[in-house]
Amino acid sequence: MKNTHLFYLALAALGIFAASCTQSVAIRMLQPAEMAVPEHIQTIVTVDRSKPSSGFLTFLEGLATGESINQDRRGRKEALEGLAYSLTRTPRFQVKHSDLTLEGSKGGVNMTYPLDWPEVEKICSDYGADALLAIEAYDSDVRVSTTPYEVKRKDKDGNEYTETRYRAEADVHITIGWRFYDPQKKIILDEFSVQTGESYSATGRTPEQAKNNLPDLAYKAFDLSHAAGEKYGMRVAPVWVTVNRQFYTSGKKDFKETMKKAARLAKQDQWEAAAQIWQRMVETADAKTAGRAAFNLAVAAERLGYLETALKWAEKAYLEFNFKPARDYIQKLKVRLNDARLLEYQLHKKPST
Repeated sequence: MKNTHLFYLALAALGIFAASCTQSVAIRMLQPAEMAVPEHIQTIVTVDRSKPSSGFLTFLEGLATGESINQDRRGRKEALEGLAYSLTRTPRFQVKHSDLTLEGSKGGVNMTYPLDWPEVEKICSDYGADALLAIEAYDSDVRVSTTPYEVKRKDKDGNEYTETRYRAEADVHITIGWRFYDPQKKIILDEFSVQTGESYSATGRTPEQAKNNLPDLAYKAFDLSHAAGEKYGMRVAPVWVTVNRQFYTSGKKDFKETMKKAARLAKQDQWEAAAQIWQRMVETADAKTAGRAAFNLAVAAERLGYLETALKWAEKAYLEFNFKPARDYIQKLKVRLNDARLLEYQLHKKPST
C-alpha cells in the first residue's frame, strides 16, 4: 500500500515537472465543415419551422403545462442561436436570421414534409438569401425519478443506526431536426436529425429535497439545445476554432538560459526571433534539447501558418532525435494538412501551407 502511494506521488511530481518545462500557445485554425455546400450559396436565411401544428398544440395544452410548452419554444430559440453562433464564425457564408415561426411536425419529434419550393423561394427572396436553413423538428424530454437508499450512522454513544435518504436521477433528452434547402437547384442539401442528452443526480433527506437539489433542468435543456445548434452549424460551414499547443521552455545545463530566452520571445509573439534561436540549438545542442528545439520549431511554423514546414520539423524531432512527444504531434499536423485540402474544396481557394 505504501509503495503504491509513493508511486502515485512520483507520477504527480513528474507531471508537475513536465508542466513546468512547457508553455501553452493558442492557435486559431479553420475547421472544415462535414459537408460541402455549392459555391453559388453565399447567404443563408434561418427559419424556425418546428412549432407544433395547431391541432396538435391544442391537444398538447390539455396534457402539458403552459410552462413546458414555453420551454420548448425557448429551446427552439436556443438551438437557432447556437446555429447562428457557429455561422458567425465562418468566412464561407453571410447569415440572416428571420423571425419567421412556421408550423411543422405534429409532435415535434419527427420532421414533416419539406417546405414547398415556391415558399422557400419567397423567403429567400424576401431576405436576399441563396439558401434556407430550417429547424424542422424540436422535442425536449425531461424525466425525473427518485429511489430510497439507506445510510449507516452512529449516535453520540456510538450506537449504529440507519437513515433513509433519497437519490433523484434526471435525464434530459433533446431531439432536433434540420433541413437545408437550395432553391436554385431545388434540392434539399441536408436533412439531419440529432439526439443529445445528459443525466444528473442529487440526494436529499426527502424525495422533494433530492429533486430540489438537482440543477435547473429547463436551463440544462436550453444549454443542450444551444450546443446542438452550434454543432449543426459546424456541420455545414467551416468555422474558426482554437486549439492549444505546448512548446518547451527549458533545456540541459548549457542551453537552459538560451531556451528560456527563446520561450520569452515566443510568449511575446515574436516567433520568428524565437525560431532563429531554436534553429541554432537543433545544430549545436545535445540530443534531448535539440529534439525539444525541433519540436518548438514545428509549433512556431504551425503558429505562423506554415503547415508543411511544421510537419518537417516535427518529423525531424522524432526521427533524428527520438523526441517521443513529436509522434502524436505529427499525426495532428497530418490531419491539419488533410483539412487544408478539404477547405480548399469547400472555400474554393488554395490552402495556406
